[in-house]
Amino acid sequence: MKRKQAGVVVSDQIVGLINPGMSLIFAAGGFALWLRDRSLIYVLGYVLAALLIGFSFAINQYSNDTGQRAVQMLVAALSITAVISLVWSMCHRLGQRTPLLLWLAGALCTVALVFFVDHSRDVSASLLAVNCYCGVVMVMGAQIMSSAGSRQMVDRLLVWIFGLVAAQFFIRPITVIMLSDTMSTAEYRGSAGHAVLVVTAAMFTLVLTAAILAATISDQLNAVKRSARTDDLTGLLRRNAFEEQARAVMTKAREDNVTLSMVVADIDHFKQVNDRWGHPAGDAAIRGFSAIISGTIRPGDLAGRMGGEEFCILAWGCPGQAAGNLAERLRTALVTQAVDGIDADSVLTASFGVAEMRPEDGFDDLYMRADAALYRAKQQGRNRVVTDAQEAATAELPEAVTPLPASHLNAPRKPHRAGRGQAAGLGQGAAIASGA
Repeated sequence: MKRKQAGVVVSDQIVGLINPGMSLIFAAGGFALWLRDRSLIYVLGYVLAALLIGFSFAINQYSNDTGQRAVQMLVAALSITAVISLVWSMCHRLGQRTPLLLWLAGALCTVALVFFVDHSRDVSASLLAVNCYCGVVMVMGAQIMSSAGSRQMVDRLLVWIFGLVAAQFFIRPITVIMLSDTMSTAEYRGSAGHAVLVVTAAMFTLVLTAAILAATISDQLNAVKRSARTDDLTGLLRRNAFEEQARAVMTKAREDNVTLSMVVADIDHFKQVNDRWGHPAGDAAIRGFSAIISGTIRPGDLAGRMGGEEFCILAWGCPGQAAGNLAERLRTALVTQAVDGIDADSVLTASFGVAEMRPEDGFDDLYMRADAALYRAKQQGRNRVVTDAQEAATAELPEAVTPLPASHLNAPRKPHRAGRGQAAGLGQGAAIASGA
């Protein structure tokens, strides 16, 4: 009989290692993943959750006196904090804010309630309070994640898993209370209800971890795709990606009978920017112009860097005249923007070509007409907007800009912030070269 009891104790001790051991392994794996890519801040939330839940199971399993209030309060605090950390991490991954302070305040109240429960007589109130509060946090987390509106299968799956975990937090303690008489903590640890807890916790830990791992892999793959499709310097679409998306948008516009227009822009005298102020200044000019474009276009528009200092915009639901107005806003914004590394009294300008899509236009046709309009803008003095359907409208230039003598073309590169009174030579009336 003693041997049989000893075997049961050993078996119980081994089973008790399942959840702490799994949690420790998953936490180590998550931490290794974060070390590989430290931009994955949300992974740290999962690591913390795994560690806390592992410790709570270990303390509850191996504590000599589980009926002590201090022990039960610690187990409750660890369990609730683990759930909050997990929910925060997944919401943070989707860019959603969480009522973290509210959740922590609720956790303190729940732990305080555990303090007033006599665990040596009946654990029901404590069991119900902790599990139901964890369920509430999980439900709120699922709702917040759902509101992110992600269409990825893995994100939808996570929302459903959070909902299932929340449901078991409510159902399991209520079922245990309904089917059992009053139990002390020690009696509950040896009950079928606690065995169900161990098994369901292990199952949901595995499912959650698999889903979170799938989400992390999906994030990494999406990051690789974005990196391949977007320009590192500007964050705009690369040429191939822009053309691919533009062709699809043009097809949809024809199907929906929506007007489209294309704007092609090119920074004037960009080679002279690099020659005079250096490539860092040229990079700053490109970043600055791309930021203006990104901040001006609408969510339904496309923008890409076609190469070097040339950019392209495809404006949805926008006729040629309105696209010309868009280009004029971009031109004006660039003229008034200061660029790091370029003299304060120098002006950076760009030329724009605009074309409205015709019913028979493919991408190449539309691009060629917009590019031809850009070429005319360059021929007619730069720093202006030319549409495919009308003659160039000469842009009014800043009064501060004055032309530089041709002899300045071959002057050596000057240091940043040269004396005032000199123009950058980047636009009509300030040309420092006849080329683009």
